[in-house]
Amino acid sequence: MPHADSLALPSDTLTKQEFYAHVCATAEALLAPTNDADPAANWITVLSNAASLLFGSYENYASKFGRDEGRKVNWAGFYVVPSLMTRSADSTAEPSQLLLGPFHGRPACNSVSLRPASASRPVGVCAASYLAQETVVVQDVNARPGHIACDGVTQSEIVVPFTVRRRKQAGSVTGESEEEEEFRVGVLDIDCEALGAFDEEDRAGLEQFVEVLKRVIRWDA
Repeated sequence: MPHADSLALPSDTLTKQEFYAHVCATAEALLAPTNDADPAANWITVLSNAASLLFGSYENYASKFGRDEGRKVNWAGFYVVPSLMTRSADSTAEPSQLLLGPFHGRPACNSVSLRPASASRPVGVCAASYLAQETVVVQDVNARPGHIACDGVTQSEIVVPFTVRRRKQAGSVTGESEEEEEFRVGVLDIDCEALGAFDEEDRAGLEQFVEVLKRVIRWDA
């Protein structure tokens, strides 16, 4: 099957639960490595196709999001910690920002600060999700203090944190390389042009989608 055909949804997909079950199963089949040494199991390749799969699937889910003006998902992608980009051995250092990773949609902010701009302006939605390690659902981004407006048409947003267990990196002073560490990768961010687009079903579905990505990426590569 051509890879682009993975965006096709079954004609009987009606509920969000059915939608996310299909997308997660498709992601598992599309993104899973062919063997333990598959070079395509790196995080850039997997997250690139993951962002495209999500964005295209939302476009084809006409009953909830679709392509109609005013209710489509207009951005799907990832913000990641700088140490993932640089392969820094000291992955335990607290980052001050997240950097733009693979995405599908209009150009976005190159980075997201993890520190509040001032006492009266808290961090943005992506930073809040990363710092709290909790999924954040925003029904109206314009009513949320600290929201970073990368695209003025965005009205609602959902952000899911992305944390994995991996073997400690070579050169780490915290232990032997065979030991594991918790590594905060970043966040998955989805924006929509409609108010109140995301709910608890989206939360559950996207958290499961992130679990698929955790399994298929070779984090120690």
